[in-house]
Amino acid sequence: MEDMMGQVNVKLIVRFLEGNNGLFIVRTRGRRSEAVGQIKTKCRVKMYKALDRVNYANLDLCRHLRQPKKKLGVPSLLKLCCQKINSCHVDLIKEALSCIPNHLAPLLLEIAIDVVAPNAVITLMSNWPLPVLCFGDVVHPENKDIFTEEMGLDLMVFKGIIERTKACRIKVLDLRGFKLNATFSKLIVQMWPILSLKKHQLKPKKLAKIIAKAADVEFSRYMEELLPRMLNDILSHEMVQDSQLLIHIPRGEKMVVKIDNIQFTASNTFFMDYLICNCLRSVTPVVITVSNIHIKSDLGIGDEVMDSLAPFIVLKGQDINTLEGLSLRQLEEGIFFMVSQNLKKFSKLRSLDLQDCNIYLQEGKTRSRTIGRAIMARTLSGFENLVRLDLSFNYLLGCLGEILDALRLPLEFLSLRNCDLNDHDLECLGNSKHALSLQELNLSKICQFSIYDNDRISSINLFKVVFCFKKVKLLNLAQNHFQDASIPSFCEKLPQNLERLQYLDIAGNVLTEESILQICKSLAKLKHFQWFRLTCSTNLLDEALGHLNQANENALQAKLRICSLLSALGRKDIHIEVVRLSYAIFVDLMDVMEV
Repeated sequence: MEDMMGQVNVKLIVRFLEGNNGLFIVRTRGRRSEAVGQIKTKCRVKMYKALDRVNYANLDLCRHLRQPKKKLGVPSLLKLCCQKINSCHVDLIKEALSCIPNHLAPLLLEIAIDVVAPNAVITLMSNWPLPVLCFGDVVHPENKDIFTEEMGLDLMVFKGIIERTKACRIKVLDLRGFKLNATFSKLIVQMWPILSLKKHQLKPKKLAKIIAKAADVEFSRYMEELLPRMLNDILSHEMVQDSQLLIHIPRGEKMVVKIDNIQFTASNTFFMDYLICNCLRSVTPVVITVSNIHIKSDLGIGDEVMDSLAPFIVLKGQDINTLEGLSLRQLEEGIFFMVSQNLKKFSKLRSLDLQDCNIYLQEGKTRSRTIGRAIMARTLSGFENLVRLDLSFNYLLGCLGEILDALRLPLEFLSLRNCDLNDHDLECLGNSKHALSLQELNLSKICQFSIYDNDRISSINLFKVVFCFKKVKLLNLAQNHFQDASIPSFCEKLPQNLERLQYLDIAGNVLTEESILQICKSLAKLKHFQWFRLTCSTNLLDEALGHLNQANENALQAKLRICSLLSALGRKDIHIEVVRLSYAIFVDLMDVMEV
């Protein structure tokens, strides 16, 4: 590690990566700060999220289950040459990079990353001959988690940037498509723009005025005191003061760093650091752009409800042309309607996640009900590029049709998980302009118990509406109280009406094995079907009282019988995922903990 870091203060970098003593000044409000920018995923296949970018034309849901193909044969002469160059001294790597054609640089870097050659990676980056360095082009798809580990490639990238030479031509550093560890995300946002400033620009009061102007907020006494104080904390930090850790960008040029996701909560003030970074982009040579912003309320006991508004300040200075997705989760009641006015300017949003935002819409012509629906409709109608929408865990009873009509474009993704809906809402969905465009649809947990029989959606009506979505490829119908009596009719119509289906989730529905096998026979007729997720337990109490090993054994035997049936039908390619009933029922809690 000492050799890799050269003359740079290694202890300082290590302390940053370990998060010791605030190399990142993450100010918390009496609670431990949360990880920022890292969105976890489980290893099992599940439906995509609203803010994901999905190529539905080439879905390969089982790819991660297959062993990677071994590279056979002798490496090409070109690759052997690249390997030899990467094993040389850094001076020879620089000389080779200046002599070879520029289009070979990505191959050199790809091989250096594959064989974990830190000196080669750092040298190649600091002398990069092309204007764009996209890591998606030099890292194999199976290594998409390469930035989740600290003190690895993230450290090499940072070292390559701060050792940038006059030969380096990087104008765009693209890290999209990768999950970044929390510390690396904080380093990029909080420090990189500041490290690119010249010494004479590091004046807190002057920078504070630039930030206030860019954020379009009044430079009040509060801002006049708070911003300079925060800037002082950052500018006086030893990392900024260390001349070896500066980022040197040629005069008149900028380097844009692109990352996918960043998350803000009310429990820490990292959103202020992002505001500083964003609002200084007119003067900092390093500019950070984020594709997706996640804002989640996590108020604790004693906090004011209005505190949950604090993270929304990041939207003040946000570039409307770079934001593709916005996720607002678990907001307190009324907060969404208070901030909706600030969302309208992001007309280019393609993805919006409003899970569990306490959105409460009702039918009727009273003033309060009409205003609520009108605000929701106006907000959604302002997004001219919106094609992915998640409204899960909100109360939309009798109002779904109005929401769907307000959308400008037909959706490719829609999640209504655990929404309060009625049969009229389902009918509106089936007759909407979105019915023939949806590629992914989550209707799980919408057939819930209601004290009013006319408000409850029956599984029979749900089955009828499902067949309106002719192009759907991923369908989630989990936890909908399916009855065995309705399965034969569903199976009869499934092959003709859902020909493009590739994934089906019915976990949490208690069905007999005979019904499940009947569904499997229908799915086997779908040419492109890949993944079936289900529950084999017939009773939650039996599962709870039974021995865990016995429950697992029963599930395994049921899976073997299903696979045997599919094999006899010539469909060994379909993957069967059996989940316990308890897991399917408590999956909501896991989803909350996940983010």
